Amino acid sequence: MGYLMTAAPIWNGEVTIPSYTLSEAVIMGIKHDAPEPNVFTRDDGTQVDRETIVADRDGMLIPEEDEHGYRIREEPYGTKRKVRVVLMGAAASTLNFLKKAEEQMENLDITVYEKNHDVGGTWLENRYPGCACDIPSVNYQFSWKIKLWTHYYSYSPEIWRYLKDIFDENDFINKYIKLKHKIERAEWNNEKARWILQVRDIEKDTVFEDEVEYFINAGGVLNNFKWPTIKGLDQYKGKLMHSAQYEEGYPLEGKKVAVLGAGSSGVQIVSKIQAKVDKLYHWIRNPIWITAGFAQTWAGKDGANFEYTDEQKKFLEENPKKYLEYRKQIENELNQRFKFILKGSEEAKIAREFSHDQMVRKLKGDARLCDKIIPKDFNPGCRRPTPAPGYLEALVADNACIFTDELQTLTEKGFIDHEGKEHEVDVIICATGFDTTWIPRFPFINGKGVDLKDLWTPNNVSSYLSIGVPTFPNHFSFCGPYGPLGHGSFMPLIEQWTKYMFDAISKAQVENIKSYTPRLDLSNQFRRHADLFLKRTAWTSPCSSWFKQGKTDGQAVVYPGSRLSFMHLMERPRYEDYEIEYWDDNRYAFLGNGFDTREYDGRDITNYLGLLNGEDVQPDYDEDLINTLAGWAVGK
Repeated sequence: MGYLMTAAPIWNGEVTIPSYTLSEAVIMGIKHDAPEPNVFTRDDGTQVDRETIVADRDGMLIPEEDEHGYRIREEPYGTKRKVRVVLMGAAASTLNFLKKAEEQMENLDITVYEKNHDVGGTWLENRYPGCACDIPSVNYQFSWKIKLWTHYYSYSPEIWRYLKDIFDENDFINKYIKLKHKIERAEWNNEKARWILQVRDIEKDTVFEDEVEYFINAGGVLNNFKWPTIKGLDQYKGKLMHSAQYEEGYPLEGKKVAVLGAGSSGVQIVSKIQAKVDKLYHWIRNPIWITAGFAQTWAGKDGANFEYTDEQKKFLEENPKKYLEYRKQIENELNQRFKFILKGSEEAKIAREFSHDQMVRKLKGDARLCDKIIPKDFNPGCRRPTPAPGYLEALVADNACIFTDELQTLTEKGFIDHEGKEHEVDVIICATGFDTTWIPRFPFINGKGVDLKDLWTPNNVSSYLSIGVPTFPNHFSFCGPYGPLGHGSFMPLIEQWTKYMFDAISKAQVENIKSYTPRLDLSNQFRRHADLFLKRTAWTSPCSSWFKQGKTDGQAVVYPGSRLSFMHLMERPRYEDYEIEYWDDNRYAFLGNGFDTREYDGRDITNYLGLLNGEDVQPDYDEDLINTLAGWAVGK
């Protein structure tokens, strides 16, 4: 269990205080010291306990409580009580949370449960041939950890190494993370105001219980892969692999290989292995737009990936301002892609014409493939584009056999095609995607006894601005339903979600908030707005997309707007959208003993005038300044 230590006062019913008195603090004037909260010094220098003091002037006793039994909390305003948080999953989102929590948060007890043997999430699990990010590398990194990348679109091992190195540099695994631990049940207890978690230690095969105030889903969207529902799948005797459970380094040279699925994983695999296998069989059941990846202006020829030269890397290393400008220009292009998602826009028209011409050219005008593969009733952007240079060229290669009819049956040796002919294959790779229904893999129950799987029925998924679930208290998600899934890098979004969560948790620590629960009525209003707006976009067109749970007519659960709009929305919590419960009967109990934590913890007590050295710490003042500027010093 990780514990985030800070130098600031920690509220546990007591306050650490300096040893001098109120009178001394006043006399010393420029000293940054606060009084002992329960000690008062009379004019004659004697000290008495505040709880027994009689006021010097009028003889009135200072009451310990009011007529309702309310007492002043003897702590300064701003004191943060201890809060316990559990995150599910140890990949990019959790990494940013841990890094920023150590820098910005106080008195936060953090534990991370990760089902895998190591950190890294999707970049640990997905090691299939050609697995790469669809975002340029220089924009798929944290703003606080910039590196020199080898490729424009980085491959999975390099991205995983980037994340893993940060975990190791900060010793996060030892401090916070329990590997090979899987959450199997989560239920909110109203009386305790805690999530009661059942967690399986996979290695020991034991289950234990944990209680936390905040349960954060950092498990990602694409983390629960699914096998295809094909007759005979369990009968095949050759090598069978899923793209998300691929045996890294498995030799394919000279083999007959079948690739099922033409989503983002499938197109990357086909483009990577076509030249090395003896025979390639591949199925494309639905029309798809194969276009250049994101920010193709800066990519290689025809939007291809490329390896940075030593000269380019040296330039970026020696010119950090130019590196920032490079990143900003690419991000600028990413942000403008939202325009071609809008139906009927000039950008959508240009994107369609460009993509159509590119596909016809790269398919060498093959009449059958052009007719079957190039979409007729939806535009580019209906599915998230994936960089797969060489994919279209692979489809018309001499060793490729492309099927546009659905695969019906597998046999012990291979498969039977739509004409009833059996083909023997050495390897079958299922690039058949993930369960994107958003339904948790375990019972997830709110304080009213409602399981999320019953609240989120097919085509009836809702969320609170992607970060919360209506009626589920003290629960946050990194990109839940109706998040900005469709375009751009997740990294800036992860940083924005983290700031939002910190804002809410910090407020709860200071103001002794018991729970935040997103209101169902307002969540439904947000969904109504989103569903209507999304009809303007390519995301609701009749393509098969994981945005719509892998269906052509599924519910699109994408944020109704651009990334910039979303980041603006996430700048600060809309607390008016939550039902908020407090531990205190008097909400203003957090005002405490009349002082502020700033008067105890070493920060500048005149910060509102500006900081002398750029740091919010009490300055070491120039003691001679008084001899120059005091009135008595100049005889006034």
